[in-house]
Amino acid sequence: MTMATSLMRRLLRHHGALLTCLLALAAAAPASAQDDGPQLRKFGVLLDAGAPHGVGLSAVLRPLPWLRLQAGPTTNSLSFGLRGGVSILPLQTFIAPSFNAEAGHYFGSDYNDVVDWLGSNPSRSAEAISDVTYDYIGGSVGLEIGSAKRFNFFLHLGLSYVSLNVDDASALIQDVADDPDVTARNLSVRATIPSVKLGFLLYFF
Repeated sequence: MTMATSLMRRLLRHHGALLTCLLALAAAAPASAQDDGPQLRKFGVLLDAGAPHGVGLSAVLRPLPWLRLQAGPTTNSLSFGLRGGVSILPLQTFIAPSFNAEAGHYFGSDYNDVVDWLGSNPSRSAEAISDVTYDYIGGSVGLEIGSAKRFNFFLHLGLSYVSLNVDDASALIQDVADDPDVTARNLSVRATIPSVKLGFLLYFF
């Protein structure tokens, strides 16, 4: 133990200055590499279109290279909504996968427009229904193509859990049952459906 301590003291005495310089260089090297490398662009904008959730424009925040957050307005040609999402980006390469989750809400739209959008004709008794809301939660796997630092295109494929809600469905139930005396409160239709989305994003700073 005494011999080892003595040897350590000799090394420090004769080569202390050299060791100090080496430690200083080792500590400075990562900081220098970080300063010389390109800075991560954290803020951007995202535009996409898909089915069944329509077109969306989102502000993008990327606090970490592998994490992307987005939120903004959407439209499906019937009404406007809001959405928020998160993406996990395990690779920062020109072609890379992504794992995405998203939730959104569409505000009330007219029932006649919804029926026409689905390719059917609304009945007279259902014309009074004017507040149809639409909520969804989705998950997808994506393919991102482009520079992860500035601009890229993406394609997302996945599944969405959709809830279509009618606040007062009396007119609709009466039409289906052919009974004007039937009353109803809320009607909710839920389904899990495929979803697809194509878009691009641009980081500004």
